[in-house]
Amino acid sequence: MNKLLRVMFIILIIAFLGAAIMQIFFPEAMGANSEYGISIGWQREIGFWNLAILPILVGINIKYDYFFLKVIVISLIIGGLGFGTNHLIGYINNSSKIICLIGALENYTLVILWIVGLKIEYKIQKTQTGDKHD
Repeated sequence: MNKLLRVMFIILIIAFLGAAIMQIFFPEAMGANSEYGISIGWQREIGFWNLAILPILVGINIKYDYFFLKVIVISLIIGGLGFGTNHLIGYINNSSKIICLIGALENYTLVILWIVGLKIEYKIQKTQTGDKHD
């Protein structure tokens, strides 16, 4: 796996773990800073979802497989586009919620980096195997 993807996965693992801890054990604090307000149960669900994703992210870092790497990165791109668009809509609906704009920009930046990382990986695979890996 190329260095860009490796670093991004490590950052994502740390971010998901930190967010999960905050959302599970301190849902009021997370909800208070959310554009959607305090919903303790919803914050905990997001935290458990983050924990559920962690083995996938850790696994691809331990055992490299190009096919599954593509699947995971494509899933992260789809999620980033969805989360970013949701934050952008929140900002458009209420421009005083700057945190929504930051969330949108953050997610869209991650999507661009995932795409760049995947393209780098594709070129590496193509060079190593001599064929296209579509």
